[in-house]
Amino acid sequence: MTVQPASKTRFPQIDAAGSPREIGRAIGEATRDTFPPLIDHVMFRMNQRRDVPITREQALEAAGRFFAPVEAYSVDSLEELRGTAEGANVTPEEVMLINARSEVPHLLAGQRSNPSALEGCTTIAIEKERASNNVGAIGQNWDNDAGMSPFSYVITRRPTGKPAFMSFSQAGIIAYMGFSEAGIGVAMNALPGGKRSPHLPPGLPWYFTVRGVYEATDLDGVIAAVERSTRARSGNLGLVTPQGPADIEATPETFRLVNADSDGVMVHTNHCVHPDLLDVNETHGDELYGQTFDRKARSHALLDERTADISVDDIKAILSDHDGRPTSICRHPNDHPTSGADRSVVSIIVEPEAGRMHLTRGNPCENPYEVYELA
Repeated sequence: MTVQPASKTRFPQIDAAGSPREIGRAIGEATRDTFPPLIDHVMFRMNQRRDVPITREQALEAAGRFFAPVEAYSVDSLEELRGTAEGANVTPEEVMLINARSEVPHLLAGQRSNPSALEGCTTIAIEKERASNNVGAIGQNWDNDAGMSPFSYVITRRPTGKPAFMSFSQAGIIAYMGFSEAGIGVAMNALPGGKRSPHLPPGLPWYFTVRGVYEATDLDGVIAAVERSTRARSGNLGLVTPQGPADIEATPETFRLVNADSDGVMVHTNHCVHPDLLDVNETHGDELYGQTFDRKARSHALLDERTADISVDDIKAILSDHDGRPTSICRHPNDHPTSGADRSVVSIIVEPEAGRMHLTRGNPCENPYEVYELA
């Protein structure tokens, strides 16, 4: 294991290799001091918009119910999680809570958070034929809780017998936005669509499905990873693959593949665009994330202005756009009572074929993109 410290503009880096348990222990040891305040923050955010608070005991009991679906999906992922708990000197339930923080409340009767009308993320992908350097790329702004930034890392995992991958995430998260050496780049957007029925056994927390995607080597493998997942909630995967950009809109019941536009670009925000899933936007309209339609239209308009090949700098400029500020593509704090503190915590662009990730520590309009490489 190697660890590189943080700087003002770079996140700390961890590089771990070996068996799942060994990788987990290494990550846990390197992030041990992060876990107590991170768990406290997860509980704070979980209860921030609730009339009836969830106790830590309730949250950990609910988190423990996810061990069975995780083990059924990926024994290796559960082994890594247990290794992380050992290395960090916390319980496996506490590591699972961090991974399932969006799913845990649904398992507790009556614990539904109030929807936030202004959160969201914007994803842009280009196929290699439209890229100025002939390398496909996908990028997004992660519009979320800035309080997560102190608990965040760039983590490279090199599992024995599987593709190495690099991702931006918080300590303990099994997989997040990033890319693999197999040429798979991953972005994520929240989607409406509800949670798995409480009458069914607990489903798989979303980040474990994402981990399955990183273990694929092509788009067919990605689709298979999503298909075999008993998803606990809805989510969107923006992808760049060896077969080009694609997008998967997934609900607990089904999923659909959305291909790139005919001009080789793809934009996704926080609503469903596949014809088979448009009713999700209507049925779960109270969950639509703020300005999702406006941000998508604005991104397309800015891309349409670029008639020549598109560069990474072009993507950076679009992700820094302030049309509609403060709830623009580059989101800034505002006076909304529940989500006004949220902002573009990071902006990330990955070029898997080049083994390269560009990442800001803060809003892209105010902070430089630092380069992280998967050697």
